Amino acid sequence: MHTIYLVRHAEAEPGEATDPGLSAAGREQARALGRRLAVEPIRTVLHSPKARAAQTALTVAAHLPSAHVEATDLLDDRTAVPSASRLREYPPHRHAWLAEVPEVEQDIDGHWMTSAWNQLSAPGPEGAVLLVTHAFVVGWFVREVLGAPAEAWLRLMPVLNAGLSIVASNSHGERTLTLFNSVDHL
Repeated sequence: MHTIYLVRHAEAEPGEATDPGLSAAGREQARALGRRLAVEPIRTVLHSPKARAAQTALTVAAHLPSAHVEATDLLDDRTAVPSASRLREYPPHRHAWLAEVPEVEQDIDGHWMTSAWNQLSAPGPEGAVLLVTHAFVVGWFVREVLGAPAEAWLRLMPVLNAGLSIVASNSHGERTLTLFNSVDHL
């Protein structure tokens, strides 16, 4: 059984910075998350290349001394935006907001994130993996686990800073969501 711990980065420094690091509260959130995960069999910590995710991952990994830590573009900040042919699948009240998503963050029909999830959730070496990423990516990955319609990720918001979700495999090899967006450790 392969367990995936899925986490949104801790609170970022407020302001207009394009790639902010963690705020003081975010650093404490990451330490609390690290204490919570210290008892788990996590062997690998993968994180978005963004500063807030990298700092969260490194802070958590300080509590996981045998874990390998690595950045991957597969966890970068993205937003699933429907193609013109699929826009009608999204609620009309979301259309204006979706149209404002910066082009650099757009993932048309979620193809990139679906491919990323398939790669990241493939059976690998023994031991659990921790994925530190961004709110909309967590929402999309959870939607993938649930087999929900494309627009369902929007109804999973907000994914909280340092929120923990756990995806495990059942005895039939099916992915199951055993915890979603928990902040009990904070």
